[in-house]
Amino acid sequence: MCGRFANHLQDMHRWAALLADWPAGAPTGFNVAPTQQVPVLTSGGVYSMRWGLIPRWSKDAVPRFATFNARIETVAEKPAFREPWRHRQHCLIPILGYYEWKTEGRTKQPYFIRAQVTSEPLVLAGLWEQRDEALSFTVLTEPAVNALTELHRRMPVMLQPEHAMEWLLTGESLPSDGNDRSTVQYYAVDKGVNNTRHQGETLISPALIEPD
Repeated sequence: MCGRFANHLQDMHRWAALLADWPAGAPTGFNVAPTQQVPVLTSGGVYSMRWGLIPRWSKDAVPRFATFNARIETVAEKPAFREPWRHRQHCLIPILGYYEWKTEGRTKQPYFIRAQVTSEPLVLAGLWEQRDEALSFTVLTEPAVNALTELHRRMPVMLQPEHAMEWLLTGESLPSDGNDRSTVQYYAVDKGVNNTRHQGETLISPALIEPD
């Protein structure tokens, strides 16, 4: 599951060739939520897109159902996603990390998931669509593995550089093992991230969990 992330990136040396145009003038932040504009990489370059895919056939400019995530197992069958999937409208979403919430006691504690090497991004696999002049995208998800199962049943599909270009340009199937999850870490962060108006690097700083 991926419903909030940080994409304020700096050092992307391993991804320099692939992400040379980042961020193409699009805004970045530490608390990005669905419906916001996000820089996204397609085979044609970097574009600013709405997070939450709007199907081309939709009569509404804003979908009545959530489209910010798409399950990799069923994406080819779902009406909202099957056309972008069939036409191989693949994209990459480079992020610093994403947030997940876990119920602990009487509250939900937010956690931040990021690369073990904190200067490197996580790069997510997604699909994009164009309705009229509006560009939008969704993040592909898969069943969580290893320690990430402690946070949520789902996780975004994450790619290493050697797989990302193949996914983006050739449309080959995603690698079955996705990202090397041993390079991912997570830790508790301040509950200020619950409010999308809150921004700033302090949101991704480790926080002490106070008992209920």
